[in-house]
Amino acid sequence: MTPERMARLVARWVRLYTRKLPASVAQRRIEEIDADLHDHIAHERTHGTSDRRIAAGLASRMGRGLGADAAWRGRRAGRSTLVVLAAACILLVPLVAIQFADTVAWGVFDFVFAGVLLAGTGLLYPLAMSKSGNLPYRAAVGVALAAAVILVVGVAALGVNGATGDPADLLYGGVLAVGIIGAIRARFEPQGMTRALLAMALVQALLAVIALLAGKQEAPASSVREILGLNGFFIALFVASAWLFRRARPTA
Repeated sequence: MTPERMARLVARWVRLYTRKLPASVAQRRIEEIDADLHDHIAHERTHGTSDRRIAAGLASRMGRGLGADAAWRGRRAGRSTLVVLAAACILLVPLVAIQFADTVAWGVFDFVFAGVLLAGTGLLYPLAMSKSGNLPYRAAVGVALAAAVILVVGVAALGVNGATGDPADLLYGGVLAVGIIGAIRARFEPQGMTRALLAMALVQALLAVIALLAGKQEAPASSVREILGLNGFFIALFVASAWLFRRARPTA
């Protein structure tokens, strides 16, 4: 990864979050960032910094500035644009990572799948929020959606109980199926959602036990600690969401 290639990646990001803005505003922002990138690279090279270190520095600066970029655009955009922009911010993390680490092997399908999932979740969250105005309910929905998104992305691109693409990971679709069916049957009422989230936690725990009984911990890319840790992480999120739903007031 050369500094110029990293600078082009940053420039694409700037052009993405300035799209559909007035031409003068977008062009001014693009020129400001381009000039800053050029000056940064020239300054570092003058001081003998290696190209790889310069590129890593640019990646770090871009990562630290994602929040500021989103806030800058947020003052000039509607909710749907913000959702798409937030999803793009998250996807920049693996996009930058694959430039520096061979162990991150995301393909085009992984990025498209994760992007649709993140954007869809962001657009559905306000709809769920309209169901109730009390804080515990809102927090419970947020935790549940976040856990579901992380689980799906983990299964699709990273693997939960072994290497990426392990067919056994497809069983985690059952966790999401239990949650979706439970939520529909509960009509999103707090009491029923509590039971649905606890059921998701139980299924997640059962799958961890099944993975250990099947010997998944013997795989080179896995271990008992990793299986228990990853599954325990999701169990904790589902239980936390159930606890929040239990504390929420009825939505009717």
